[in-house]
Amino acid sequence: MRHEANFVTRGEAQSSALRTLLLYGTSGIERREVARHLHDHSPYAAGNFVEAHLRAVPRGLRADRLFDSPEKNWIKQAQGGTLLIDEVDCLCPALQKRFVDFLTHNDARVRVIVATRYERSVLLQHGDLEESLYHWLTSLEASQCLGPERIRAIRLLSKGESLGLSALLEPVMRRYITAGLEAGEQNLHAHIVGAVERPLISMVLSHAGGNQLRAAELLGINRNTLRKRIRDFAIVIPKGE
Repeated sequence: MRHEANFVTRGEAQSSALRTLLLYGTSGIERREVARHLHDHSPYAAGNFVEAHLRAVPRGLRADRLFDSPEKNWIKQAQGGTLLIDEVDCLCPALQKRFVDFLTHNDARVRVIVATRYERSVLLQHGDLEESLYHWLTSLEASQCLGPERIRAIRLLSKGESLGLSALLEPVMRRYITAGLEAGEQNLHAHIVGAVERPLISMVLSHAGGNQLRAAELLGINRNTLRKRIRDFAIVIPKGE
């Protein structure tokens, strides 16, 4: 039974999770590659990228490596950078609680990426999770949770494998195009490009907090082109956070 008195509230979790991501459901290599890529393309790139592989550390040394050691403390090593906590469910309940306390009061200026081999639903239903970690995980927004499809898409993009991305999109596009041809749809090119480009621009603008210059840089187009696309697609620009 999970008691309400011990919950980490949604507001508390979100305030500490603004810089936090959950990677789940893929191999350790894939998780680590994507975490490294996210670090290298973040405001924390100038800091250290510290990988904490919990399964590789004896149970009795995990508290020391994560919190207590003055020299080998992962959190201190990652200050100003990114800390990847892989296989977070390996932490004992007491350390899970300490870890959530750290996330909630993250004053060390560390961007935290939490990872697990399990699907998020499996981890939540069957994992041996302490109450505060359970509710911290359930409080994360969908945009903070990267499952197998998103992780593999990021890996493809990071390696410049556009053909791999096309392979991911092809089944959906094939159904859409087939339906359009059967219905006698005209101007399929514009419809298909618009169906892809509009959500792309909307999501990048949201990621950039509505900053059009930053969004244009991320998209690799000039700002005038971006403004035209925003008008053409009637995209609502999100307000900066």
